[in-house]
Amino acid sequence: MDPSQRDPLTRNSKSEPPPIVRWWERLETWKQLAISFPFFAVIMFAINIGPFNQPLLRSVFYGLFEGGLLSGLLAIATATERGKRS
Repeated sequence: MDPSQRDPLTRNSKSEPPPIVRWWERLETWKQLAISFPFFAVIMFAINIGPFNQPLLRSVFYGLFEGGLLSGLLAIATATERGKRS
């Protein structure tokens, strides 16, 4: 087997993406948002309450707001990459 096929970091742009990426791209956009929003909202809440030392209510608001933005950006990036492969 060619070494470039074994190492995912050295794959060329024409090769197949990993199975998890193919699975993610097959999901409908609303499903991607439903999966990614809770994850991003919790992560952003934790960042705002922890390292940024924001008050609790503000951290909840920022977590929801920033989680929505990040989920939307992920959905746009996924649609763009899916379009490149089509």
